Order: sequence, then C-alpha cells, then structure tokens
Amino acid sequence: MNILIVGVNYTPEVTGIAPYTTAMAEGLRNAGHRVRVITGVPHYPQWENFTNFSGLTRTETIRGVPVRRVAHYIGHGGTGLGRILQEVSFGVMAALQPWGRPDAVLCVSPALIASGIVAARAKLTRVPVGVWVQDLYSNGMREIGERGLQSRLLWRLESGVLRFVDGVSVIHDRFARHVTDDLGVPAERVSVSRNWSHLVGGETADVHEIRRRYFGNARVVALHTGNMGAKQGLENVVDAARLAERRGSDVVFGLVGSGSRREILERYGRGVKNLVFVPSLEDPEYRAILKCADVLIVNEKPGLRESAVPSKLTSYFVQGTPVVAATEADSVTADEVRTAGAGPVVRPGRPDELLDAVEELAGSDGTQFGANAQRFAAENLTAASAISRVERWLRTLSRGGRTPLQPTASERLSERSMR
Repeated sequence: MNILIVGVNYTPEVTGIAPYTTAMAEGLRNAGHRVRVITGVPHYPQWENFTNFSGLTRTETIRGVPVRRVAHYIGHGGTGLGRILQEVSFGVMAALQPWGRPDAVLCVSPALIASGIVAARAKLTRVPVGVWVQDLYSNGMREIGERGLQSRLLWRLESGVLRFVDGVSVIHDRFARHVTDDLGVPAERVSVSRNWSHLVGGETADVHEIRRRYFGNARVVALHTGNMGAKQGLENVVDAARLAERRGSDVVFGLVGSGSRREILERYGRGVKNLVFVPSLEDPEYRAILKCADVLIVNEKPGLRESAVPSKLTSYFVQGTPVVAATEADSVTADEVRTAGAGPVVRPGRPDELLDAVEELAGSDGTQFGANAQRFAAENLTAASAISRVERWLRTLSRGGRTPLQPTASERLSERSMR
C-alpha cells in the first residue's frame, strides 16, 4: 500500500504520541509499504520550537521514511485558543501539501481539528481516511470540570470528525465503548490496537551515574515521568514530597520531563528537600533513569477516568519495577495497572496515600509487581502486534471496508521469523 500518515507529533520529540507515530511509520515501511509522513514543528512537551525550525516546509528522510514538516502556530497545551490555532494551522498546512496518490490516509489525534481538516481533503479526493485516536477530547474536557458550551461544542466536533471518517482505531477497549456509545460511531468502523513500549532495547546510559547525578545518595527514588500538564495533577506528587520531608522519610520524588505546568510546579515545590525536577531526557538517559527508580508513579487529576491511557505505562511495564497509580478506582489507568498486576492503586489527590504506598513497596519485596508488569507487556504490548493490527485495518479501509482475507505483510514477516 501507499500510506500517508498525518500527525503533528513525530521524532525528535521523545515523549507522548511522537514515539508511537514514528514507530508506526517505520514499522509499516519495514513491512513493505510505501509510507510518507506530514508532521509539524518539534515542540512537545516544552510547547516551544526547540529545534529552531524555520520556513514554511522542510523535507527530510528519517530512517528511510520521507517526512515533510510544515510550519504552524505553537500553543501552550490545554484546550484554549492557542491549542485551537495550533491545530487549525497545522491542519490547513497539511491539507495544502502534495500528497501523491495514497491508498489510505492515517490521521493521528491529537490533533483532532487538524484530523478533521485533513479528512475533508481526503474525502474530496476520494481517498480512504482513518483516525488513530490516542486521547479523547470530549472526555478530557468533561473530566477536568469543563461542562459548559465549550465542552458541548468539543463533543460535537469529536463526534462529527470520527463519524465522518471511514474508520477509527483506538488504543483501549474502553475508548472503543465511548466512541461507539457516546460519540455515535458505528461499531463496525471501530478497531482497537493497544500502544506498546518504544523503549525495548536500545542504548542505555550508566544507571548508577544517572541516579547519583540527579538523586545523590537517596535511599528510595519514586519517579513520575512525561508530560506535566493539567490532567496529571502533579501537585499531588509535590505534596507527597513535602509530607515525606515532614516525616523524615527516605523517599525522594522525581518529576521527569516538561510541560505547560512545569514552571508552576517548580514554584509550588520550591524548597522541598524530598523533591527533584529532572529535564526531558534523550532515550539512553531516559531508559537509565527509569531503571534507577525503586518505584514508578502514574498520577492523574481527581475526576479523570476515560480520556486517556497514559503513554508512560507502556514504558513503565517493561522495567520490572513496581508501579503506584494515583487515580480514580474506576479509571482506564487503574484498569490497566490492575490488569497488569503492576502495583497498588490509591486515590488521586491524596498525597498521604501516595507516600504510604511508595514507602510500603520500598520496605517490602515489590519484585512480583515488576515481574507481573513485564509479563503483561511481553504478552500484550509489543510493537509488532500493534503495527500488524493497524496494517490490517488500513488495508480494510483501502478496500472500501472489505475485510482482507490474506495475511498482512508484517504477519508474513513474523511467520518467517518464527520458522
């Protein structure tokens, strides 16, 4: 197939959606397809042009994949005017580029508005188009307390875009239920393909040196990594570190990464001795800092249940390290951590419970939790299986919805490798 992937996030961004879009493009190319990518200015999670991209477009080849970057406005996270301008400007620029003659277009959401603009061009030119959903905007707005006109408009937009395209691929079964039951997309047009860990293999920096550099002689290191935005509610982790200091606890909490609320969190946590902020790291150092942790943390704002599956979980599970999830008991994140047997779930916004859980894991043998998570990742979260499912879905779209009867290219490669 000739496949065009359109997504605002791509390498060299090292966190969030970019690693998945990058790996999908490269995996489909390695399976024998002709793949091209239209993407945006590298900006996440800093929300700034960190590569000093200039001009309207730039074409490059990254690990064999032709990539066209287009200029766009860069917002500041959230769902305000800046984010809308970013998505509209990227979508318009992507729609105006030469596409060639793709058999299918794969849009990545976020960015939802851009996906709608690109889908409109695809429909006008009679090219099958699907959306690969990583986050659900309408759920996110509702769960962070936005229930007014803006929330209703966003629900209508998301429902309209996903019903307009030829197919929708989501990353979790609960996403699929929301897309069909709440957004009105016919179930036969919805596919599920889980994300995977992009940190399997690859170069790793010196683990002991990384731990010493950032955490000194700390006896217990508990890490939260990735985006520092509104959904993460990381004031809870700062408060847990403040409580650890008051208790004289051995636990040092690390917040690794960047995001729209990092500066706010740094001010909030100024002077807390049991708290360390670490910048976004390249993959070798990121792999090392995950390995140096005694406990890994996923933290969500109270009320969040359905809007996202934190991408950090796929990286956490392969480490063999116990995970503490501070999230609603009935959230997608809690389901994922429990299903993996990766560690305890505590209430969000309760720093005392978070600290208690970390101390309990550090004071006991958390090896079984780590082993459970690794086994779950090996059985369910591999790139090969995800790419194969998306490949089959795209081939179905390219054939007008008819289910393909022959194995996909990646399935044939996998079969050969097992012989």
